[in-house]
Amino acid sequence: MSNSFDCHYGETEIKTVESGMDAVKKVLEGEDIAAKQRLLFYLDWFMDPYYKQDTSKIAEPLTELLQTIIITPNDEDVIGEAVHLLSAYTFGPYEILKAEYKKVPEIFKPDVLYLFSEEHRNFVEGN
Repeated sequence: MSNSFDCHYGETEIKTVESGMDAVKKVLEGEDIAAKQRLLFYLDWFMDPYYKQDTSKIAEPLTELLQTIIITPNDEDVIGEAVHLLSAYTFGPYEILKAEYKKVPEIFKPDVLYLFSEEHRNFVEGN
């Protein structure tokens, strides 16, 4: 995360997530980089199992949206945070990334390959 990453989320980001995936998608597919950064930073807290938030309603579509962010031209910090959220809080399958791997920016290809290896490891271990 660069020094320019906007990690000061607040009521707006909380209400966005409470409003559901359509609201989350609107922000993350929008043009406002700072709004994306704040929402992604809040999602880091929201998705973290330690805080015991109920993510069941948005988990699957959020995983898909984060994959889409990675393969869509975006700010590198935004892509990096999407990769982080996937690797820290989700378990594949990462079908969108697999199908569109060639669109993953070069700098993030090793991280995406790691996601695939983690998915495989969890599958083999039965987790």
